Amino acid sequence: MTEPSVFTRIINGEIKQHILYQDDLCFVILTHEPITPGHCMVIPKEQIDSLWDVNDELYQHLMMISKKMAHKMEEAYDYKRIGMIVEGFGVPHAHIHVFGLDKALNPTIVDHMAKEHPILSPEELQPEADKFND
Repeated sequence: MTEPSVFTRIINGEIKQHILYQDDLCFVILTHEPITPGHCMVIPKEQIDSLWDVNDELYQHLMMISKKMAHKMEEAYDYKRIGMIVEGFGVPHAHIHVFGLDKALNPTIVDHMAKEHPILSPEELQPEADKFND
């Protein structure tokens, strides 16, 4: 059996945390390591390791709650944009980070990672594109 994640322990009341929203499927908390004030995480109550493993209904619900939290953040703060990250390495329990931004993450992680790889032509990308068509 898998050990309860920190998020499971929070929803079970073992760890105190500010729960901003909850329903039968998910809950939202403020992160203790915010990128910007109001940075929150949308988390399914069921402990599922990867967001891509949640069923379609739960996935859509998590995205709708993320959107709801983004709108609340727009009302509460004066950010230019609301960002979202799903990376999945910090805790083995699916979660979506929602946070405000006044400027691009500089350099953005995409920029940083892209600089490590060459720019490819359409011809060079064809083998990768073919993997999605099999």
